[in-house]
Amino acid sequence: MMNRFTRKQVVLGVSILVVLLVAGYVFWQKEGRKLVDPYYGLVTSIDVQMEDSTRVLLQQRLATAQASLSSQISSGADVDKQLYLVIAENEKMLGDLVASRKMYETYLDVMPTSYVAWNSYAVLLEMMKDYPMAETGYKKSLELLKTEEYYRDYVEFLKLHYPDRRDDVKVLLDDAYKNLLQTPWTMTALGDWFFETGDCDQGKAHYDVAISITSQDTATLKQDQQEKLATCEAPR
Repeated sequence: MMNRFTRKQVVLGVSILVVLLVAGYVFWQKEGRKLVDPYYGLVTSIDVQMEDSTRVLLQQRLATAQASLSSQISSGADVDKQLYLVIAENEKMLGDLVASRKMYETYLDVMPTSYVAWNSYAVLLEMMKDYPMAETGYKKSLELLKTEEYYRDYVEFLKLHYPDRRDDVKVLLDDAYKNLLQTPWTMTALGDWFFETGDCDQGKAHYDVAISITSQDTATLKQDQQEKLATCEAPR
């Protein structure tokens, strides 16, 4: 004889089923999507404000580059690798960050020593808020070419997104000084680090050097020095 469920049992069973379904949905939203979406939690697109004429021009450039790349691949001809960068940059300017990222990664697979691409890739990843991977990109560009621009980008990245990593910033600035020697930027960047960590004398001394070697008007540097020195010496 078949068992008959009471109304109370049926209601309880339905309630349990609903709870399980809700719990499963919540889990999927929080964890499940991570398994299938590699960009989960990242910024995947941005709304770029621009003139309609500019947008149309970028879209035309993108379409032309995509058509050229597709034609070269299908014909078996040697691919003009610069097309990857053209496509990636135009996609970024149009706000499609995922498409741009994929194209940069394709380019870097075939041109892993392109320091320009690594730096541009890092900037894109920072826009996506993929900070660990962005840092990898900034490091890679510096490994390939030690320029003031790349040191500056990496330092600003660390100070903005990892303000507690002051020791790492100092290591990076010391490496910049070792490779670039005294420049207005290396001296002011080191001076800022000393001011921020409370070593007012060293901060002032580094700014003094920057002022002495700059080829630009020193008024702004002197004003920055005075303001930062006053902040450093103020009671805490």
